[in-house]
Order: sequence, then structure tokens, then C-alpha cells
Amino acid sequence: MMKGKVLSLGAAALLAGGAFLLSGQTNTANAQDLLGVSFIENVKPYLEFRPRYEYVDVDQSGNKEANALTIRTKVGVNIGTVLGVNGLSATLEAIDVSALVDDYAPQKSGYETVLDPDNTRITQAYLAYKFGNYVFVAGRKYVIVDDHRFIGTVGWRQMPQSLGVLAVAGKPVQGLDFLLAGVYERKFVVDRENLDWHLDKMPIVLDVNYQVVPQLRIKGFAYLLTDIHNTYGVKASGKVSLGNGINISYLGEYAKQEDPYENDNFDKKPSRDTDYYRLKVGASAMGFFGNVMYTYFGDAGGANKGGFSVPLATNHKFDGWADVLLKGAANGFKYGMKELCLSVGYKNKTIGKFMVAYLTFDADKSQTELGGSKDIGSEIDVLYTKKLTKRLSFLAKAAWYDADKGYVFTKYNGTNFTSVQYGRNDVTKYWLQLDYKY
Repeated sequence: MMKGKVLSLGAAALLAGGAFLLSGQTNTANAQDLLGVSFIENVKPYLEFRPRYEYVDVDQSGNKEANALTIRTKVGVNIGTVLGVNGLSATLEAIDVSALVDDYAPQKSGYETVLDPDNTRITQAYLAYKFGNYVFVAGRKYVIVDDHRFIGTVGWRQMPQSLGVLAVAGKPVQGLDFLLAGVYERKFVVDRENLDWHLDKMPIVLDVNYQVVPQLRIKGFAYLLTDIHNTYGVKASGKVSLGNGINISYLGEYAKQEDPYENDNFDKKPSRDTDYYRLKVGASAMGFFGNVMYTYFGDAGGANKGGFSVPLATNHKFDGWADVLLKGAANGFKYGMKELCLSVGYKNKTIGKFMVAYLTFDADKSQTELGGSKDIGSEIDVLYTKKLTKRLSFLAKAAWYDADKGYVFTKYNGTNFTSVQYGRNDVTKYWLQLDYKY
């Protein structure tokens, strides 16, 4: 298997390196010289090596502690001009994830899970055409909408999430920008959750932002996810300077979720009628920073309905690094969820960045399956990062989840919602990581 993976990534490397030959950067005459056109120009290859150690211990789970030493190897190339067409560019990228120490599931049974199995994949392969203030994109690429809360790359995992899209983004007038995309595939961090949709039933992403004044940005969005739900929402955010290096930031967001406009992979549409909101206030001064964030996920509201969910988001960023709440955020909390996050830290180019966060999780309504309790649990997260050189960075991170009664999430099987209990065990996770980019 390792030989095959090396060959696959090697092929991508040849594409990146061979691109120099195709761009005409050689003294040897070839077909493109005879045709008088360069197929590709302005070629910029890039590389990344990201080794990481991850430790996972779930109290009283019956599994052995996970020890995972993995490495992400990324090979890519950005092509500035394709077929001599001004404004037409392309990106091609492949990632290989290899386990050097594989005492973890799914690599080995009987161990705790680390979602970084051996895998090799073309993560990006797309064309982009820029015309004035508009860009048209077709192919597989990383898609980040806003701050990853609804749609992101899940870039924390060694194999990130990418989407196949037909999209247009632009700035029609000063201060206004938009993204309109149809999504025909989802490549998740593990292959078993990959999805494909027919072109006439694609999920639709619409995101419109307007900078009212420097201190206020508003947006409206509609994420129509085939087989899952339709989400409509609004958001206001901004930053205010108080002088002397003191800045205050704020965010307010509300969204409503309904039945999806279409079903493709499932026999029938799931039923949803719930909402969500998020409030955040932050402050920074002289390298110190702090944030208070409150998030509310609406409940399922019925035996055969789903709670509010964000299945395409980078949930690791928001709902605790132990990832205990990840299943609820991705599928929907049956009884809703209220999350309070307090974080403080300090950032300095010489010293690096240090941050600590405390999070509490509670159900919105009494959880019948868990004795009527609303208490889910709490968590402490700690982070230290430091840029060691221009290209090399270091990260150390830890998460301690302290379980109370846990929670119930709703999982859709194509016909009905089923209730699953989760988060009833304490979890400890540690990470050490180096990241080299060229």
C-alpha cells in the first residue's frame, strides 16, 4: 500500500515539476513552440510537510489509548495562465496522509479514534477564469465561507475537506461581494462520508456581504444542502478601534433551518424546523486578547425531525478541540445545545501565541433519555504556536473534556431520524505538530 501511495504522490510531484517544461522554460523545441502558444505559464509549485503526534484517552470506553504519529505531504501547483488565455488559471494539488505510528482506529481495532487514516487524494483540481471583478470557478477546491462556521475545510485534520463546485464570485459595486456556487461533490476527511450529487440536484451556496461602514459588515446567506436542509440567515460583524492599540470586535448571527429543497442520495427529504444564533464580543490590546462567545443550536422539535446542524463546517474550530460536540454539530442536537466559550491569550512575534479557553455545554431542553438532565459537560483547551523560521512552525495543543450527562444527537438514515447518546465519557487529547511549507 505504501508503494502505491508514494507512486500516486510522485505522479502529482511530476505534474508540478513537469509544469516547468510545459511552460516553455526550456531550450528544447517542442509542439507548443511549433504552435506558437504556451499551454501553461507562470507556474508556481508548492509543498507542505506536516508531521503530527496525537494522543487520545477516553475514560472507561473499553478501548486502548490512541497514539498516532502521522505526516501530511502536500504537493501542488498554481498555474497563472492556461492555453495562453488571459485570466484563465488552474490549481492542481494532491495530499498523502501516512501513519508512522498507527496505534489508533481506524488503522487498528480496539484503540481510540484519530480521524487521520492512511489516504492519498487529489484535493484540488480546478480552473478559474477572472473577468473584471468576477471570478468563475469549476472543479474540486477548498471552500471557506466567512469564518468556517457553516462551510469550511476542516483543515485541522491531515486530510482536509474539499468540494466540487461550479461557482461565480464577484464585487459588482464598491463594498459589496457575493459567492454563488453549486456543489456536485464533497470529499470529507474520511472517504466513507464522501458524497456526490447530480447536477440538477446540487446543493446551492449563496453568500452576500456588504461593508456598510468600516466598523460594520452585514451579510445574508442561503445554504440549500440537498438531502440535509435549507439554511437561511443574516449576520452583522465589525471591529471598533478605541485608540492606543485597543480594539473591540463583535459578531451577531441568526439562521433558520427548514426541509431541503431536494433529495438525491436519500429516499425522502428529512424534516427540519429549527433555528440557531451566535453572539461574540472580543477585545485586544498590546498583544493580549480575549473573547466571549455564546452559541445556540435549536432542538429537533419532534421524534422524526432533526436539530440544527452544520455538516459542512469546521466544527473543531468552534465546539471544543476534544471534538466531543462534533457529532451533534454535524448531525443535530435532539434537545438543542447552548454553548458558552471564554478565551484569553497573548500573541507576540518573538514569544509566539498562547491561548486558553473554557467552554460549557448544556442542552436547551430536558433530555429524556438521560434522566431529564440538561448538563452535557465542560472543556478546557490550551494552545501554543510559534513560527520557528520563515517556513517552519510549531504547535502544541491539548483538550480536556469533563463529561456530565452527555447529549443526544439525531442521525438521519435516509428514511428516519434515530437518537444516539454521546459525550458521556471524559476525554483527554494532546497534540505536537511541525508544519513546513515551501
